[in-house]
Amino acid sequence: MVLEYSALIAGIIKAASLYFIVMCLFFLRRRPAEENHGPKTRFACLIPARNEAAVIGELVRSLREQDYPSELVEIYVIPNNCTDDTERMACRAGAKIINVRGPVRNKGDVLHQAVDELIQREDIDCFMLFDADNVADRGYLRAMNDAFLNGADVTKSRIEAKNPYDSWVSGCYGLYYNIFNLFFNESRARIGIAPKLIGTGLGIRREVLLSMGGWNTVTIAEDTEFNALCVNKGYKICWVPKAVTYDEAPEDLPVSLRQRRRWVGGIMAVSKKYSGDVLREVLKGKRILQLMDMLMILSLPYIQVTSLIPLALTIANGIFFGSAASLFLILGAGLAASWAGTVCFALILAVMSPLRLKSMSKAILMFPVFTLSWMPLAVIAFFRGTGTWEQIRHKRIVKTGELKYIR
Repeated sequence: MVLEYSALIAGIIKAASLYFIVMCLFFLRRRPAEENHGPKTRFACLIPARNEAAVIGELVRSLREQDYPSELVEIYVIPNNCTDDTERMACRAGAKIINVRGPVRNKGDVLHQAVDELIQREDIDCFMLFDADNVADRGYLRAMNDAFLNGADVTKSRIEAKNPYDSWVSGCYGLYYNIFNLFFNESRARIGIAPKLIGTGLGIRREVLLSMGGWNTVTIAEDTEFNALCVNKGYKICWVPKAVTYDEAPEDLPVSLRQRRRWVGGIMAVSKKYSGDVLREVLKGKRILQLMDMLMILSLPYIQVTSLIPLALTIANGIFFGSAASLFLILGAGLAASWAGTVCFALILAVMSPLRLKSMSKAILMFPVFTLSWMPLAVIAFFRGTGTWEQIRHKRIVKTGELKYIR
């Protein structure tokens, strides 16, 4: 009976895995050509910042040095709960400041106040959202301008790690970002499905925020929550790979685990809050593929937790009803095969990405550790939740001219 339950659960996990594999393969499909436009869109760049004095200046400078008319760009830094010189460094780099009033629980609270202050201004066409540790590629706003003039309501840029060679951990982030770049967002763009608004580098047309009554996310995963809201309402979300943001990746495993536990817990909170709404839209019979894809994304942490059940049942069956030696042999062989397969996948990712292959050897060999660590994080988040935002301190200063690993 135990093995029968294990086989049933394993079958469900395999079906879910097959769905994601099939979706990944669509990145091989030819992407439709897109029209280029002259600069017309007026951007307001919003940057929430908490104790980011070390890095905020480089992001502001990268936005001021865009290959785009400066008169069409306004840069706003929104300091909150700061005990350092974030505001002074942002002003020195050329940003305007929006002061936050009242308590701030998470980034969504900061964006709520900033959007409320600016949303009625008709001289702003689109809002761009960044994290304070980012650096924007020089052609970022020009690419976003093309996307919005081609009809996008919401846009998502490509993310690369700005420090992938600092440690094996930061290198794994470089590989992880390219999983989303290639196999989530690029593949979906080629069949007309919305990309995943995960991470930084989001763009939103002002009319969208007006129709939503401003920015009103409440979870610590404001990106995924906003994604669910946009998909539910049927807004056109576009993937813009020519717009690149570079994100600071943690160098140490404990910091990485803390950050990713927050991500997983946040997605679970969004899933609990919005899966029912998305399912009700599915039952209306419209945009079924898009909505079902959103449900699958929201279910990912739960799939990770559930995937441990067949393993636990197999171990229990081996301990109580089988041979311990055979059990350890099977588990060891499975672990070795999984490790080798993940290393091969990481090598393929590195080859397909803009990363320098020779500098990624440790990250490629350790990518199985990074990948497997998601499972216990999902289990912890499932049982304990993650309701509070915890700061990840940023210190890695990288100028746009130093980002030469991009081909």
